[in-house]
Amino acid sequence: MTVKFREGATPGVVPMLSIGPQHDRPQKEGVKLQVIDELCVGCNYCLMSCQDDALIVEGICEVLLDKCTDCLRCLLWCPTGALVYE
Repeated sequence: MTVKFREGATPGVVPMLSIGPQHDRPQKEGVKLQVIDELCVGCNYCLMSCQDDALIVEGICEVLLDKCTDCLRCLLWCPTGALVYE
């Protein structure tokens, strides 16, 4: 489903982003990607940017932690700041 959504999404192709320096990733054990539900507007930008199919957006975003590779693309594309590491 995610591939079909990406192909038909209105914002167009999400450009490749170079991954930032290693210090951009979480440095503490137990820190994981989470969604601040109050900030998520269900825009699907995170879903379009995720190459690992680690997100589901059904109203609001949900992170599939077992698939997340901490590439940071979703954080860079989230317009509301709803994705955070905590």
